[in-house]
Amino acid sequence: MTPERPILISVVQYQSQLESGTMSIADMVKKAHEFGVDGVELRRELWPAYKSELATVRKQIDELGLLVTFATFSTIFNEDEAAHQLLLEDIETAAALGSPLLRVFPGATPAAEGDKGWAKAREAVDHAAQHGIKLALENFARTPGGTLAEISHILQRIDSPALRANIDLGNYSNHNENVLDAIKQIGEKAIYVHVKDAGSPATAPLALGEGVLPLAQIFAAIDQLPQRILLCFEFPGGDDPDQHIQNAQSLMRAYRSHPS
Repeated sequence: MTPERPILISVVQYQSQLESGTMSIADMVKKAHEFGVDGVELRRELWPAYKSELATVRKQIDELGLLVTFATFSTIFNEDEAAHQLLLEDIETAAALGSPLLRVFPGATPAAEGDKGWAKAREAVDHAAQHGIKLALENFARTPGGTLAEISHILQRIDSPALRANIDLGNYSNHNENVLDAIKQIGEKAIYVHVKDAGSPATAPLALGEGVLPLAQIFAAIDQLPQRILLCFEFPGGDDPDQHIQNAQSLMRAYRSHPS
């Protein structure tokens, strides 16, 4: 039996339209319904009015029968108290939105076990658990916090059901690492995948099928994992985001129907 793999689109596809004001979050949610995907990924950084619009958008998502996830550029390791409090607020926003997870980044991993950064990270994980969601820790595109060793170390040190992984298919390439190795090493803790392609040498994120990643092998490896994993398109939409999404949908069907 094939594990459940819902597909979502992200605000990243429509970033320029959202930033210019030619599209609203509600418009983007409607797009997801029109494409027939399973849901949408929203982000605080691309949703300036999220506090006033959250209830309305949550209702729209529920009425359309869509899934929703929430992502933030907040990090779990913070020396700044204001940044830490913002992460806790992001967790609460994700829960209010109905998201099962919050995508986060590591930040700089504290060197010493007794460093207060570890305590703050554990507080964030506990806060997520109390709100019924999981933190999906992503390998950052740059440093710090982008390597497989860093992600694995954090997941081992904070061994909690509320801390899991988001595997970004393109970001490991930026660190000259193989995403298949990442799936093998931390795959049992994966709950989310940012679906994109990558060039060689590493480039900006590419739409699915426009790069060199062994996508058929990657999706076959993901499908070997027994748990439910959400697959989210996270590549720029460019001048024609609708077409890029449609192309990605077709490629996903092909890859998952004929794995190699």
